[in-house]
Amino acid sequence: MEQTMFGEAKIKAVGDLMRDDERVVIIGGAGFGGLLHSKYVKPLFDEFDSRILRTPIAELGFCGMGIGAAIAGLYPIVTIGTGSFAFEAWPQICNEAPNITYMSGGQVKVPVMFHALVGIRISGAAQHSARPQAMLMQVAGLQVIAPSRAADVGPLLKAARDSERPTFWVDHSLLFEETDLYPPGKAPPALGKAEVVRAGKDVTIVGYSIDLVRCLKAAVELEKEGIDAEVIDLRTLTPLDWETVCESVGKTGRLVVADECYPSASVASEIASIFADKGFGLLKKPAKRLNFPAVPVPLSPPLEMHLLPTVGKIVQAAKELVA
Repeated sequence: MEQTMFGEAKIKAVGDLMRDDERVVIIGGAGFGGLLHSKYVKPLFDEFDSRILRTPIAELGFCGMGIGAAIAGLYPIVTIGTGSFAFEAWPQICNEAPNITYMSGGQVKVPVMFHALVGIRISGAAQHSARPQAMLMQVAGLQVIAPSRAADVGPLLKAARDSERPTFWVDHSLLFEETDLYPPGKAPPALGKAEVVRAGKDVTIVGYSIDLVRCLKAAVELEKEGIDAEVIDLRTLTPLDWETVCESVGKTGRLVVADECYPSASVASEIASIFADKGFGLLKKPAKRLNFPAVPVPLSPPLEMHLLPTVGKIVQAAKELVA
């Protein structure tokens, strides 16, 4: 195994998927965000030029095109670009792709994957920093995957492809240069299965995508102060693996959830609500949710950082629970 950057791993994962399955095509006008012109993505685009459709920036149109292509027998990866632009194609993503199989009585499958760079990326400002993943969790029939480590991108993409169901791939541009071990040939995980990426006994810290990176860094800082944190990577948001979270909290008795979404009806609030229903007696203290406050995202990097669920905020929340 070797250390691999997340950005490199995700382009390799898409390439492997295209080599393995001739149905896989790329549709969209934004490529893969900041990697569009990188040394990693250019060979992919050169190799599969005939299977990459570069469209005008018209999200409603090319997301609808991807749905039609999926129904016709292809497996499109539809690249939306910035997560905020998913709102331009909301009818297709939320009201068409997830409902067709159900409304056809299972006769029509829609194996399509939507990809977007969601989240707060440094000076993206209010219209380029949306985090629609919590809203997408409300969409019945839509899978939402959120890999945070290089080793998981390929397996999660394969698992989504094999499911033959519409999927939204939550990606984050700040993950591009994060490095991780990349074991080749890792078996696809079951969709909806979280992973304990760091064992601990004092407090459970839950994250996904870029927030998982912050959680792991917080665990290192907590260890210096004698606090042993267990860190869980959700990996998929729909289906959501509440069992793994409950099992961990049953051991630690304390829970911190980091989530860039706004607090109301967020990923973090969904995780915390589990303990009002399925794990009420497991918590020694109320769970702590770290979200971005319900204000438009400012252009200023210092203001962004002030509002984010940073490593320091995760550390402080865990210390308050353990005190």
